[in-house]
Amino acid sequence: MNEEDSLLHKKSKVILSTQSQAEAILDVATLPKNKATKPLDSSVIDEQWAQMSQDWQSQPIIKTDINRLLKQTKQRTVWAKSLLAIDIMATLAMLFAASYMWLSGSKDQATIIYLGGGGILSIIFVIFAIKVRLSAWKINCGSPDKAIEHAIVGCQSSISYIQLIKFSCLIIGPFANWYVFAVTEQSEKSPIVGLAILNIFLVSIWLVSQYFYIKRQAELKQLNDILIK
Repeated sequence: MNEEDSLLHKKSKVILSTQSQAEAILDVATLPKNKATKPLDSSVIDEQWAQMSQDWQSQPIIKTDINRLLKQTKQRTVWAKSLLAIDIMATLAMLFAASYMWLSGSKDQATIIYLGGGGILSIIFVIFAIKVRLSAWKINCGSPDKAIEHAIVGCQSSISYIQLIKFSCLIIGPFANWYVFAVTEQSEKSPIVGLAILNIFLVSIWLVSQYFYIKRQAELKQLNDILIK
């Protein structure tokens, strides 16, 4: 009996301790009370809204002269067509000169090779130039409603043409240097002066092309910003 009483006594202690823990856990009186939220001050909201409106109104507005833009696009189209015509005529002239010298039995092999090879490279250049230019000229209809879009396409066409010129300088450079060296060797003269003049000329063309490339990139960015806004 004593053992049973002790077991019951221990069991009752466990039950009481469990109940006391549960009561302590479920005692909501010990939970912190929610603090009362302060109402929003409408004057602060109005002040912030007024400041935002003022900042928005103070932003710069890009204005575009549509007539000037149309005139500029038209002038650049004329210049592009003129340059393309010059490229075609120069290509034909090189091929004609190389063919004439070869058929007439000229012994100036370096010049024949240079003119013939340059003519072939020029044909490739003209093909790409025509492709670049026609893609822009087909879209340009001269409508004032599409003035900005046409200016963007024309600017992109100019950038592609400038990149083509820069790449051509890198291709024609070694070939032209070989020609100057071969000609001066035949005439038993020093090639230093000729090579210096040639490379200064090629570098000048590349630098001028790079200048217009940066300029057209800036114009393209400005036109895109206007179109977005």
